[in-house]
Amino acid sequence: MSIREKLTNMFSKVMAGTVTREEGTMLINHLAKEDQEGTVKELASLIETPPPGVFQKTILHTVALARNKAFFGIMVSCLEHKNEEVSVLAAQELAKLKSADARDTLAEHLDSDVYHVRKASALAIVEGFSDGVEVVKSHMLRHSEPFYRLTSAQALVKSGKKGMESLLSLMSSGNHGAMMTAAEALISGSSDLEQGDVQMVFDALLTAGDRKDSHSIVELLKVVAALKSKASGFEGFVLAFTDYPSESVRREAQNALNMIRS
Repeated sequence: MSIREKLTNMFSKVMAGTVTREEGTMLINHLAKEDQEGTVKELASLIETPPPGVFQKTILHTVALARNKAFFGIMVSCLEHKNEEVSVLAAQELAKLKSADARDTLAEHLDSDVYHVRKASALAIVEGFSDGVEVVKSHMLRHSEPFYRLTSAQALVKSGKKGMESLLSLMSSGNHGAMMTAAEALISGSSDLEQGDVQMVFDALLTAGDRKDSHSIVELLKVVAALKSKASGFEGFVLAFTDYPSESVRREAQNALNMIRS
């Protein structure tokens, strides 16, 4: 029986529930020990064209569970898969490896031309690595294209307190592109922000006011406006900017007040 036939038979049994995925890993590791190149080739081919009744994600998940370095290239290839579900699973499984190679691979894919690949990579980095937030933040600081920065920023919005702190720090970084993108991500994700996040936005606004950083103040006031009623109770902080020397700040402060009270 060929490698492909053995694999096809095994994955069909996994789908039928007569073989567990963990048992399946024993077979693919055994096959790789006997013929690594042939096994890798057939696994990659089966993910692209799975046998009838077998899901691509099932094959990929079994490969990931094998924790075999020989299959690392398959994981990377699947990260770039046209099927978003396969790409997301590959990103998640790469993050579980907790290795520098996996982190660096995911970081490289923050620059992918494909949106869902960037999105999957960014989320996997911030959720899977202790320095993930800093990795994604650094990407925002160095990348010149707003669409690429935004995918990273959106992952930070979803990554909790550390992500919020990172985005708000970007808004005082002096990097105009990163600042604008951070604000855009916070505005688009404003409906998901909790009360603790709102407090952090106003803390950042007051800090920007103390520094007399008009650009940062304007962008933060736009975030405040997007919060609407969530910012209720903080009107006094916004009111302080309605007589600010900069016309753009005064305009955004008044708009924010109107949105809070609407």
